[in-house]
Amino acid sequence: MPSPNKTDPIIIVGAGVFGLTSALHLARVNYINIHLFDQQNFLATNYSFAAGSDGASADENKILRASYGGQELYQRMAFAAMQEWEQWNRDMASDANIPDALKNTERLWDRCGFLRIEEGFGQHEIDTQNSFPEEIKHTQYRITDEQRIREATETGISRSKFDPFDRAERGLRTDGVLDMTAGYTLASKACTYALHLCQKAGVNLHLGSSIGMFESFLYSGTNVSGIKTADGISHQAALVIMATGGWTPSLLPAAQPLLETTAGTILTINLPRSRPELWDKYAPANFPVWSWNMGGFDAYSETPGGLYGFPRTPEGVMKFGFRGAKWTNYTHTSSSGHKVSYPKTDIQEIPERAFNVVKAFCAENMPDLLDLELQRGRLCWYTDSVDNSFLVSYVPGQRGLMVASGGSGHGFKFLPVLGKHVVDVVEGRKTEYTELFSWRDVPEGKKNGLEEGEKGWRTLDKQKLVQRGMWKL
Repeated sequence: MPSPNKTDPIIIVGAGVFGLTSALHLARVNYINIHLFDQQNFLATNYSFAAGSDGASADENKILRASYGGQELYQRMAFAAMQEWEQWNRDMASDANIPDALKNTERLWDRCGFLRIEEGFGQHEIDTQNSFPEEIKHTQYRITDEQRIREATETGISRSKFDPFDRAERGLRTDGVLDMTAGYTLASKACTYALHLCQKAGVNLHLGSSIGMFESFLYSGTNVSGIKTADGISHQAALVIMATGGWTPSLLPAAQPLLETTAGTILTINLPRSRPELWDKYAPANFPVWSWNMGGFDAYSETPGGLYGFPRTPEGVMKFGFRGAKWTNYTHTSSSGHKVSYPKTDIQEIPERAFNVVKAFCAENMPDLLDLELQRGRLCWYTDSVDNSFLVSYVPGQRGLMVASGGSGHGFKFLPVLGKHVVDVVEGRKTEYTELFSWRDVPEGKKNGLEEGEKGWRTLDKQKLVQRGMWKL
């Protein structure tokens, strides 16, 4: 398919991670007529969930890690992203015109370490360690190796990061790795900065519930020739890129066999500055990003698993995430006539199963947090692909239309670099990444949960929902 000229209008629908990175990298290679649309006015909300932003990108923080088992292409891209995140930290520190919501003294990403633990030493961790290049092996610390722990502390790494839950002292089985190449990004702030970079690069913004809301495609014969927005205005384009996150399956029926909208559970606590012992204990200097038994959640026993969490943010927010179950919401009928899972963003409750798993883990490992108020429990709506790989491709049979979606819960870390591969797809270059992200056949058998559909046990209508008031012991 011929790529557009550098002066042709290109429309990107969706100003989350996939839309931002696409717009930024297209602008960097001198496409000068880029239009970024979103129904959220992110210039006003700064991607804050508390201010009404509701996409997966609107979040306190996200894990930045290269631990991909044997998936070398994602590992390589993650290490490349880390270098760009470091550059963004430097650039933001010296940018005199950053948005008011940002501070030059803030770091968009913090290499505080990522503690991946479970009761044993899992195969995924073995594969990760075997695939990591030799030059970074010194940053990987097996938590059961006392000699390596001593070496780490001699370099200034806090000993508390190796057993922040005091499990060894209590005789609880624990094994894993503290990975000091990894850490977290401040998600909403990073998106705010990326939007700022898009503006500086000349991207045209159309944000808001009227001017930015996608209503329908425009056609010239069978070719997509633009979009119509909720205000009734038609916008012509040589190329439309749908980067609509959890809304993609409902807006793009052709993608439904490959993508499903699912929700992870998020709980947050505000640490009060009046509790200096907690403020210091959970600071990034002393407390790492962590995960517990990520592949081990049993839906029938509610044994803690599929859990992760973060040190406090600069504002004192502690976040816990649960992805042991990926919730679905089959309440929307798309234009194809099929029911699809659809983001339910107005919900103030969370599934009891998820709530109980997080609370049980905290009761055992962080009981000092259970006497604090739970700030918020919410669902974060992702877009899972059939194989957890992204979908960045022209849509077969629909000339002038591309999709950039399928983040599958691990796309955020690639915000500074993913757009390079979007440009490769736009311009028709074949690379190992464009092949990885290409439109593909649906596999037989298990499809990352997509085979369950509305009959699966994960649908919200089958869950008992609970409110945040049940947090305290």
